[in-house]
Amino acid sequence: MSMSSTNTNTNRRNNNNNNNQRDTFPKRPNNNNNNNNNNGRQSVAIIGGGISGLSCAQELVLGNNSNNNKYDVTVYDTGRLRPGGRCASRQPGDPMKPPEQENQNNNNNDDDFPLLSQYRYDHAAQFIAAPGKENEAFAKQLEQWKSSGILKEFPQGSVCSIDKNGKVAPIQDQTFYYGTNGMGNVPLAMVDQAKQSSNFALEQDTWVSPSSGVKYQKNSGTWKLQAKGKTLGYYDKLVIAHNGKCADRIMSKTPSKEVHSLLRVNFSPNVPAHGGNKMTLNSLYSVTVVLPLESEWSKTLPPNFVCGMLADHPQVRSLTCQTRKYNDQQQEMEQQHEVWTIISSATFGKKHKAPQEFLPQEVIDKVTALLVQAVDGVLKTSVGGTPETPNNGSDKKGDDAPKETTNKMDTNKAASQVLEHRVQLWGAAVPLNVWKNEEGFLYDSNNNVGVVGDWLVEPSIGGAWTSGYQLAQHLNNNHQSLESTEHKIIVGLEGGSFERSESVKSAGIAAIPQ
Repeated sequence: MSMSSTNTNTNRRNNNNNNNQRDTFPKRPNNNNNNNNNNGRQSVAIIGGGISGLSCAQELVLGNNSNNNKYDVTVYDTGRLRPGGRCASRQPGDPMKPPEQENQNNNNNDDDFPLLSQYRYDHAAQFIAAPGKENEAFAKQLEQWKSSGILKEFPQGSVCSIDKNGKVAPIQDQTFYYGTNGMGNVPLAMVDQAKQSSNFALEQDTWVSPSSGVKYQKNSGTWKLQAKGKTLGYYDKLVIAHNGKCADRIMSKTPSKEVHSLLRVNFSPNVPAHGGNKMTLNSLYSVTVVLPLESEWSKTLPPNFVCGMLADHPQVRSLTCQTRKYNDQQQEMEQQHEVWTIISSATFGKKHKAPQEFLPQEVIDKVTALLVQAVDGVLKTSVGGTPETPNNGSDKKGDDAPKETTNKMDTNKAASQVLEHRVQLWGAAVPLNVWKNEEGFLYDSNNNVGVVGDWLVEPSIGGAWTSGYQLAQHLNNNHQSLESTEHKIIVGLEGGSFERSESVKSAGIAAIPQ
């Protein structure tokens, strides 16, 4: 596929400084009839606008030139501002609450986060690791993103390991990338590219209900999608591009029982050595803090440090300085602060896991204090202090969405350097095991439903991209044969088994190719 135009909206993203500004995406008029409009194209609904869903959509509408007019593709994503799933960023001026919450308690978003709202930061995935030699397709995609200005390579020695004694060592023999204007730059580039085709549409901030949002129409062989009681359309094919409880529930009442059996999920910080018999996801906290310039952390760590991984720490698995990562942005403003993001361990995430729809204030306080103090313990610093209980806000999205809160720490306390912080809980974060098969996806041609995700390749951005790309190639290459009765099979099911990801077991936050 060509990525020659993926940097067309770079300036728009870089200058997203207006409150309540949201990216706009192409939409397709609602069609309450079969979306196959006798134009020779079949309609495809993809539930999930993360990397795997966008990769699948992009390849369906642009890949394999002989078939690229065979599908009309609509992606449904829950993100309020932009697509991307765990490959997401906050931009300066982004609203921190949904519109319906913006005027509650007479507080606006800038008042909630007056400091963080000035900065760009990644609150989930912090990097993309170069793939191994076996994944040539994704390696080629990385080079295209890099040459188009979508990605930058981390400076040599800036991605490090940190041991329990605070010893920092650059990670050798591995290349890491980050989004030029945030990790969210990657999914936006994918949307920009897919938009070159009139066959692509993206429906943003759309929550397809797990209980009644998807219904298989036996008489027509189509899939009916609904959101908030409104029919979104009828589709010839359905692709599930997310996991967790919602994906499990969406497929639980459909005729594709074999596919649903693999979407059943367990939440745990670990998985048996044999891989277990069910998809297993961990839960992780993300805490982003604002510190004064020249903080103790900054003075203690090497001057070229950007991101560090703590493989064996019981509470913390990664620490990233966002203002060093995006120092070009900071040079354009009079920098007064440092912004750091801490990702917890899965064990910590489980121990302090709270109700998905609302994080209690006492959990916010405790999680923040413990994680900041855990970093202090490793670096032998004293940044952390005792958090107070101020105003609180929370984004409510669903089982698999990050939960967000407002919490400000009292800067008058002698021990505290934390000026402001933001807490998120990724309830369904990183797969601990992978369904190993030769395909990298699932596709039930009996019911015209497919599944993509990093848990079908490897738990990483590269794994997610590869899964979506491979399903799209399968559909493009077999467009005619999939309609014939002799090919009614479930691809990716036979001969597969769950295997533990040893890389995730070690790193805790993603699979990092060696």
